[in-house]
Amino acid sequence: MYKALIADDEEIIRSGLSRLLARDPDFEVAALAEDGEQALELAAERLPDLLLVDINMPFLNGLEFIERLEGVLRGAVIIVITGYDDFSYAQQALRLGVFDYLLKPVMEDAFYDAVGRAKQQLQTNRRQVKYLDWARMQLEKNRSSLVAAFLDGWLEGRYSEPEVAEQLGYLGISIPEPYGVTVAHLSVNEGKTMVGQEWDENLLYYAAENIARELFEPLGPVTSCKNASGDLVVLSSCLPAARWSATARELRELLEEHLPAQAVLSQVPGDRLAGLPEAYDDAMELLEQREKCPQSVLEARRYIEERYADPCLSLQGAVDRLHLSPQHLSRLFRHETGVTFVDYLSRVRIRRAVELLADGELKMYEIAERVGYSSQHYFSSAFKKVLGVSPMEYRRGGAAR
Repeated sequence: MYKALIADDEEIIRSGLSRLLARDPDFEVAALAEDGEQALELAAERLPDLLLVDINMPFLNGLEFIERLEGVLRGAVIIVITGYDDFSYAQQALRLGVFDYLLKPVMEDAFYDAVGRAKQQLQTNRRQVKYLDWARMQLEKNRSSLVAAFLDGWLEGRYSEPEVAEQLGYLGISIPEPYGVTVAHLSVNEGKTMVGQEWDENLLYYAAENIARELFEPLGPVTSCKNASGDLVVLSSCLPAARWSATARELRELLEEHLPAQAVLSQVPGDRLAGLPEAYDDAMELLEQREKCPQSVLEARRYIEERYADPCLSLQGAVDRLHLSPQHLSRLFRHETGVTFVDYLSRVRIRRAVELLADGELKMYEIAERVGYSSQHYFSSAFKKVLGVSPMEYRRGGAAR
């Protein structure tokens, strides 16, 4: 049975329409309203399927009432019944999606013809709403798989720009510009698994994804997926750059602290969504380079990246941690990275300094201290050696840009 609402300021009209509609067993008159405001309240409360609406009503006329109904009812059918034989009214009613337009006095044949066609439309609408609800339920149920499949295809360059825009809207994905691509490769560290525990790559991935999304959420919105290699890919804002980089370092620490895993990460920023596949390729290439690196060199680099702010950091500290000879680690480090341990440390410090220079409130001596230089003069000299300009010149250039 369908519910109907009749809105007309004349009681005799309301009663007459109610009697006519009562002859159809498929309809129940659920509400009668004598003005537009009352009709709006009753529509929100009773949720009628069919609305018979007069145009000339007090407080809120019929067309205004219909306009205000948007978002209140789903799949309802509206028939305007009015004494105004005015083409402009009919035009406006059609623009508002009115199903039919009947003139008073209403003839029974015309009324039942309109109601019969309205009933067919209601049946169609109910099916459409049912299918739409089912589709939305399926979309929500499978959204993570759909998102992962789309992102994998996009990152591999299989979608055109219009297709990307369409899928982003359809799946409700929001990616900020500029954005950052963070890729994490995890492998099970058997030495950290407990007896009776079974960890595979899928379990590691889902645990890592939860940790990553929580960490990157403040930089949001965050989108993540598993690529064809089983790596975790996180897309987020890369601003502020210092926080984005720090979040990746924290992610690696938490992954290795809370999961029986070894983690290798890479990060690449990007400006335009059209360039995301290229930024992803760069991140994967960097990740591959890091994965091929001997574990001792990875540990030495990690040692630098975690402790660069310590002015006393030295090769000897890494040697003591890794139980290697200084000569062996120094030779291995240079072979794999192309630079010496000291030069790599300097580059890490200067890269971090560049991030801090974006904060115009920080003094030069404060930045020098934060990146491990006990002297501002020494910091300035090291900065110029790496980038060719002094920190002050770099900051002025950044402000000019």
